[in-house]
Amino acid sequence: MEQEITTKNFDVRFSDCDHHSRLKLSNLFLFMEETAIADAEMNGFGLWKMMKAGYTTVITRIKIRILHQPVWGEKISVSTWAKEFYKDKVCLKDYSIMDSQGNSIAQATSSWLLVNMKTGKSENPANSPYPIPLFPGKNALPEMMEILNPEIEPRVVRTEQAKYSDLDMNNHVNHCRYVDWVMDSLDMDEIKNRRVRSIQMNYITQIPLGAKVNIVRFKNTNHHAYIFGMNADDMSVCHFQARIGFAD
Repeated sequence: MEQEITTKNFDVRFSDCDHHSRLKLSNLFLFMEETAIADAEMNGFGLWKMMKAGYTTVITRIKIRILHQPVWGEKISVSTWAKEFYKDKVCLKDYSIMDSQGNSIAQATSSWLLVNMKTGKSENPANSPYPIPLFPGKNALPEMMEILNPEIEPRVVRTEQAKYSDLDMNNHVNHCRYVDWVMDSLDMDEIKNRRVRSIQMNYITQIPLGAKVNIVRFKNTNHHAYIFGMNADDMSVCHFQARIGFAD
């Protein structure tokens, strides 16, 4: 039987939008998360099945390029597939986001670890207790996601504390929530006048309930803003890195 790519359809609801009637980036990330979960379930390596076998999968990096930011009332579809096991370390998974007319409005790529819950260490994803089907050579975004180097003039713009509403079923801050923290670090003039064309998130250290995170912003380059989440009690510990690309 030929493998099928998983696709989920979404309506952009009022509650998904910002005050410009645009789909919040964090909600777009949530749509992608839901599609990834559906893909795992459909292909036999769903959350509960993997956990019973003593394993889980963890997202480590994601990059999305945005051609059009949907608005309230639009219908979109999100497709996802695993394309490669990279250097026996991570599983690369891509996403394609389309509007209701079949036009591409965003593409993304991401990397995932296969984690042994007993040892807490990652293993070769090819050794998953339930095989992860691959679509070799099918690229939505044929780019690699590098570690982001700190830029100049860091400044703490505010401090976040992980609350109940930030947590997911894994009992730490959901990776989509970080996107809200990053977007909240932009000035309102930037949000209003500069279109976000890309965002890369690197997830480095999990954030548990009650942890305090300093949101550090660096001096902008011409087209990018760099924002890191650093442990407020130990600024040598980085929880996440973000790079936002502006279209103009």
